[in-house]
Amino acid sequence: MILSVTPNPCVDKTVFIDKLKIGTFMRSPRCTCIPGGKGTNVSRAVKALGRPTCAMVVVGGHPGAHVVDMIEHQDQVECFPAWVASQTRTITTVLEEPIHRQTAFFEPGSRVAEPEYRSIIEVFERAVEGADVVTFNGTVSDPAINTLYRDLIPIAKVRGSVTILDSHGPEFALGLESVPYMVKPNVAETEELVGFALDSPDARWKAIDFFHEKGITLVVLSLGADGALVSREGERFQVVPPLIREVNPVGSGDALVAGFAIGLVEGMPLRDMATLGCAAGTANAMSWDIGHFTREEVDSLLSQVEIKPA
Repeated sequence: MILSVTPNPCVDKTVFIDKLKIGTFMRSPRCTCIPGGKGTNVSRAVKALGRPTCAMVVVGGHPGAHVVDMIEHQDQVECFPAWVASQTRTITTVLEEPIHRQTAFFEPGSRVAEPEYRSIIEVFERAVEGADVVTFNGTVSDPAINTLYRDLIPIAKVRGSVTILDSHGPEFALGLESVPYMVKPNVAETEELVGFALDSPDARWKAIDFFHEKGITLVVLSLGADGALVSREGERFQVVPPLIREVNPVGSGDALVAGFAIGLVEGMPLRDMATLGCAAGTANAMSWDIGHFTREEVDSLLSQVEIKPA
């Protein structure tokens, strides 16, 4: 079973219109709403690929209750909510369909008090039981709890879970201190951490070695539409997705993580799990709704994924 952890989820709403007219009242012919956040995206992708998953989220207020309800009933994923007093954020995206331009409005995340922080750890201790792989996803909602991943990763490791960290900023840097098995940053997130530009292949592999030197076994450096660089115990390559008509790339990195998580649970060779993750990320980018691809769509893409030696 794969457990995803999302400290800063959201009600993720998209409003579809023809053209945004600033300063006017606008009516939309349709809108969509899903439980947002990188970890919820991971669980949705794992579910789409036919594997068992559950999701832990830090939530508050009526929006938080809405997130939990959508995870459990819309995504049909078991949910472990850690409740806080401050309400969960809503992200509203306005999509101008004819030109496919999106404008997103991000509300602030929940504040977390010290007793609530201890409660989050207690909920995690229950959720992690039976988890083969745990993915820690995204940023925290409150800078006061940027030690969260550093505190949770050892709990998962003691229970025998393989840990994956996909974040950035202080919580990512602090989380590295607990030495997760795998990390999956993108180029910008890595540049923020290592302090130099990843503007050449040599610089990117140097950054990957930076993670290995910290004890990270598996490093996956996301390159967006160019795929990812993958490195584990001397095996290195670039996984390259097929050319597609991209509709919405949001969540494709989370689908990539889902593929690797499945591969780690099932003991796949590194190239096979990278191919699965890349195909899942590609399938995700082919439709607007995050993680609403099918296993058949992913299977059809597997043979089109390319592995390039480093």
